[in-house]
Amino acid sequence: MSRASDNIHPMPPFPPPPTPAARSGRFTAGNRIAWTSGVKLRAGRVAIGGSPWALTVLPDDVRPFARALHQAGRGGRTAQTQAEQDAALYLLDRGIADPLPAPADGVERADDVEIVIPVHGGVAEFERCLTSVAAEGVPVTVVDDATPEPDASRIKQLAADHGARLIVHEVNGGPGAARNTGFAATTAPFVAFIDSDVIAEPHWASRLRPVFDDPAVGAVGPRVLPDVRGTSAVELYEETRSELDMGPHPSRVVYGVPVGWLPTASAIVRRSAVTDPPFEPGMRIGEDVDLFWRMDEAGWSVRYVTDFVNRHRVRTSLAEFSGRRAGYGSSAALLEARHPDRLIPARPSVSGLAIIAAVSSRRPAVRWSALGVAGYELARQRRLLDPQVPFPVVAEMTALTLWTDAFWAGHLLRRDWWPVGAAVLAATPRSRLARTVAVAMMAEPVRDHLFRPTRLDPVRSLALRALDDASYGTGVITNAIRQRVPNVVAPRVTLPAWPRLRK
Repeated sequence: MSRASDNIHPMPPFPPPPTPAARSGRFTAGNRIAWTSGVKLRAGRVAIGGSPWALTVLPDDVRPFARALHQAGRGGRTAQTQAEQDAALYLLDRGIADPLPAPADGVERADDVEIVIPVHGGVAEFERCLTSVAAEGVPVTVVDDATPEPDASRIKQLAADHGARLIVHEVNGGPGAARNTGFAATTAPFVAFIDSDVIAEPHWASRLRPVFDDPAVGAVGPRVLPDVRGTSAVELYEETRSELDMGPHPSRVVYGVPVGWLPTASAIVRRSAVTDPPFEPGMRIGEDVDLFWRMDEAGWSVRYVTDFVNRHRVRTSLAEFSGRRAGYGSSAALLEARHPDRLIPARPSVSGLAIIAAVSSRRPAVRWSALGVAGYELARQRRLLDPQVPFPVVAEMTALTLWTDAFWAGHLLRRDWWPVGAAVLAATPRSRLARTVAVAMMAEPVRDHLFRPTRLDPVRSLALRALDDASYGTGVITNAIRQRVPNVVAPRVTLPAWPRLRK
């Protein structure tokens, strides 16, 4: 039995990002930024959200531009004066604002971008992909990752018909290895990776190119949604629950937020910001997560843009669907070995768990103790947060903290500990505690079904959600045992200590 550490290869260090001075003044009349949807502004001076997620008391010199940006919505605005440019950098670096891509109308072709397409079989999807990127008008390199005949000959012909350069692997090395080959064969300052089963929005690379006008941005990716063409249950579920869909809100890509990574099914990297090779050669899955986490650790900014959408092929069978989810889960052990403590499945606090236990008790006195725990958390947050934070915001943060504890406990029992979660659900007729925990487990699936509904009836939608979670969890558990990486299945309970007074 091997350890995950046995598969870790030392990668060359990333180039350093530009200094703050090199970024100053780069926001001109042609660069629009917008307030990030999903980030709340309270009392005109407190931002809740961003990436990394935080409660931010905006400095006095940032507030006027922040308020104007918030009022402008997704239409955005430009930073004209030096003070506004400084404020823009402050908001961008905290994920409170995000740069807008070029508009669809009148977009200029990016002449410093090359496209790389890794392919292994799937000729029909590959042809649609090539056709969709042809309008981009930039060089395309196709890397055939040892496709067997007769599909290999068809791929060769399609590449020639579309004027793309073709490189052929004699031995299959996986998508990361194919992208590495394509990256090495290109010379442009920016390299766009797109999978062979993705249909690109017209001029997607050219539209994303202005985001790189900020020299600290090392990679950018658009939203990727399923290309639904049928009405099978899996397709209708994937339509709103795809693992490659990072959600409707733009974001900086950092560990610990909903957009914690980008799928390289569709992404652009700055050549000077990445290692050569960019992807860990030994990883066949999770290599994109590893790349963007390493970029973030090196200080580069990675951006997720939602203003347009590329679409990928949908797997239609339950076996393919479940197998793919299990494959994603299996990457957790190797990623944890490369990025310690990042794949711990849950970090609930003692306070949150105590409230769950208290409200589950049959004794009224114990149930009322939940109010005492909540009161402690409220006082702790008041002491912890900046004195400028209004009390309603303190109360909001307290409720959010306690809800997050219940959310992650439920998430753990649905996915990484799904066999235990199944036992909890089976015990609900006999146990008040089991019923309370079951509410925490089902809160997210039910919320998603109500507010992001699929075109399926509730029974099939929730059943596929259960299969989704259990398949992923099975991959995590299996590879954690095989690779001997316990962190990916071991939650870490935190003690909400009383904070010291600020000096």
